[in-house]
Amino acid sequence: MAPQQPNQFGYPSGLQPQRRGGAGKMILAVLGVVVLLGIGIAVINALSGGGTTAGDYVNENYTAPAPDLNPPALPTVTTVAQATDTVTNDAIYTQTVPGPTLCQVSAIDLTAASPSELQAYMTKIVGCLMTVWSGPVTQAGYELPRPPVIVYSAPITTGCGKLATENAVYCGADQKVYYATDLPSILPTDLQKARFVVEMIIAHEFGHAVQARTGILISFSGLESTASTTAEKNLWSRRGEMQADCLSGLFIRSVSKSAGLTQQDLDNIAATARAVGDDTLSGKANIDGNHGLAANRQYWIQLGMASTTVSVCNTFVAPAETVR
Repeated sequence: MAPQQPNQFGYPSGLQPQRRGGAGKMILAVLGVVVLLGIGIAVINALSGGGTTAGDYVNENYTAPAPDLNPPALPTVTTVAQATDTVTNDAIYTQTVPGPTLCQVSAIDLTAASPSELQAYMTKIVGCLMTVWSGPVTQAGYELPRPPVIVYSAPITTGCGKLATENAVYCGADQKVYYATDLPSILPTDLQKARFVVEMIIAHEFGHAVQARTGILISFSGLESTASTTAEKNLWSRRGEMQADCLSGLFIRSVSKSAGLTQQDLDNIAATARAVGDDTLSGKANIDGNHGLAANRQYWIQLGMASTTVSVCNTFVAPAETVR
């Protein structure tokens, strides 16, 4: 394992996950790929200023491959024991995320950009994600083909079925990331033009791609799909969703310097975290949802931002109250 990057982003000591008792039990499952939706955003304390001086970044010579339109098949699992072992002990957890990495992106008004401009921009963001994740995934013994990003403006048919607008999705069935042009409209008005807020949503969806390529996605999806109660299904879903939140936090830490993120950018990301929690969206403080309470979603992405090791994102061994 490579040495960790010094922790310059420690999250506030007062931040704690929202808690609730209880845990779901394992159910023998026929495992399959399902659509995973979700948004995972949070905040970190402070960042150093950006810059792109040669030699400042690891992986400067890395060139992301072209989008893979015919990717290799995803890993499969066939038993509950294999699924359980995969979600808790996968080799990806032994990896370290490189940093700082080079991701040169300019500010863009996502509410006014044309579809072609959005396509170019989101493709570049996925390239940055490949720069961060290619090494850890391949070093764990897996392949990471570059998923195409599809920008759409009307309901679209995918390998995972028909997708509505106002959405961002990773589809495991066709291994593509989908981004709806009207996605910013689901956010509070003051955040719709905020820099790197929607980009972090794409990073969350790419987190599902990392799960897919390492076998974690098919494992927890199958366990979720055959759980005996709604509460158990929701718990499996939240573990997967908040892991994607945490993985996106690892990404934002890695690219924060080269992307030149400011404290205001981070404050906006924090505000978005609270805006997309199950409790915030529903108005029900004690809701048992499938993505997670606002405080917990913020907690997990912030935990990722405070580290470089993928093991901190192992939500599948975390107490159930931390993934409420």
